[in-house]
Amino acid sequence: MSCPRVRPEKGKTRARRIDFRHVIDSLAKKPGAFCHATLRNDILPDDEWRRLWRRLCNHLEPDMAGRLMVHALKLAAGYDDISVVAKGMEQMLNTPGNVDLHRLMRFLGIKEKALPVVNVKQHNLSSYEQLLRGKGGSQ
Repeated sequence: MSCPRVRPEKGKTRARRIDFRHVIDSLAKKPGAFCHATLRNDILPDDEWRRLWRRLCNHLEPDMAGRLMVHALKLAAGYDDISVVAKGMEQMLNTPGNVDLHRLMRFLGIKEKALPVVNVKQHNLSSYEQLLRGKGGSQ
């Protein structure tokens, strides 16, 4: 992994570069924190993602936009090319409909994991009847 050197802007003494992959697991645990994070714009990978953030805020309440952005970044962390997820978000925002994680996953072609079928065999309830009548063995 390589990180490009970051130089401060003119008139500033400090510069920072935050790789979102380093903080995404912590953010995913509390996705609502992203909306009010001081370093929010530094966490977003590039200008394309910052533009998507502004568009999300126009479509959703800030807290919900923050949650969706964190989930999108979590998905992007699994890709070598994060622009795949950014393009999926762009498509989702450009087409009418709900703006949510399930729809984003459909645009990206990610199938949701199906819940396993659980077969539960109900035990015989007559044993409880015997217990309640006082025939349950030792008393």
